Amino acid sequence: MVYDYFDKYTFLCDMYDEETDDTAELVLNFFPFDNSVQAINPAKGKNLLRRVQLPSLTLQMLQIGNIVNVFSKLLLITDCAPATRRTLFNQVESTFAMIKPIHPSAHGKIITYIMKKGFRIVRMKNGKISKDFAMELYKDIGGSNMLPIIIDYVTSGEVIGLELVGPKAVSKFRSCLGATDPQDAAPGTLRQLYGENKLKNVAHGCNNLQDAATALDMFFGLENGIPRVPFRATLKDCTCCIIKPHVLNDGNVGAILEQIATSGKFYISAMAMFSVKISNAEEFYEVYKGVLPEYEAMAIQLAEGKCIALELKATDPSINLVCEFRKLCGPRDPELCRQLYPESIRAQYGKTIVQNAVHCTDLPEDGENEVEYFFKLLAND
Repeated sequence: MVYDYFDKYTFLCDMYDEETDDTAELVLNFFPFDNSVQAINPAKGKNLLRRVQLPSLTLQMLQIGNIVNVFSKLLLITDCAPATRRTLFNQVESTFAMIKPIHPSAHGKIITYIMKKGFRIVRMKNGKISKDFAMELYKDIGGSNMLPIIIDYVTSGEVIGLELVGPKAVSKFRSCLGATDPQDAAPGTLRQLYGENKLKNVAHGCNNLQDAATALDMFFGLENGIPRVPFRATLKDCTCCIIKPHVLNDGNVGAILEQIATSGKFYISAMAMFSVKISNAEEFYEVYKGVLPEYEAMAIQLAEGKCIALELKATDPSINLVCEFRKLCGPRDPELCRQLYPESIRAQYGKTIVQNAVHCTDLPEDGENEVEYFFKLLAND
């Protein structure tokens, strides 16, 4: 698409100011012609930032609910102008998708497939669903002889729930799934690629917006302040991995999950997507304060978008879990990784010493504490 110099997209944002302990409402204008931005404080009627190029900010990052980094200021996008909505978010919907109990080695491939189809994943976690939840998901086949078998299967093991956002997301994801029987599914659909049979057919998708809204609330919602589908973290004999926000923007989440699952040494016992406040990011990284010159940049990077926290366990309890997983990740500097450990996670998906794909626990005694920080402290925040 060819843009004019004066073409712009307008967003409403909240910016938290730590000095005043207050939130300011801003207008952010994005000019796609030269990838430049302008920030205005409408309450004071003045420019906070004159139009200036910001190569790190892309149009794909400007989504309602996202946090963007504008010259080290974190802005939460809360809304957009009507003209921007008509252009960028026409017919955008949310739907619920559930990866059924399948071998973890396929999880990464399926998530990569979903992201390549243009869906944004805005919520994600693994869990086990109740029979009541399963009955709600499959209420449309209430008279089928298959229903008890399906209910038993989807409640028999771990599932991964996803909130997917995109144009006509409900019907589009149904199309991506393919026919119920993988043998009848169109080539290139999820069920044709990864399904075994009509029962073990990879994933579930919703039929309409109302069903999607109900399923999203049942899977990600709270009841009396407690998640309806509990987090899977055990907080024991584990290490922590945080997949950083830039990895989600780059579409590499599935590849990293696949590399972990097929390593033969580790398995993911818990995963969930989080939005991290800058104060929480600073607290989480506090051990590096005054030690690493990148401390502040690391905290900002972790808070500038959604991240995915993983609790990892060893397939062989006798190995040093923290040390072995650090080997899979590689050194902090991706450039060094590419020279010495080209197959490591950071070598393949890291960009800089700050945007280095993943955080992993440094010391064996810190694994449980770091997992607890996300799955206990932030989960209840």
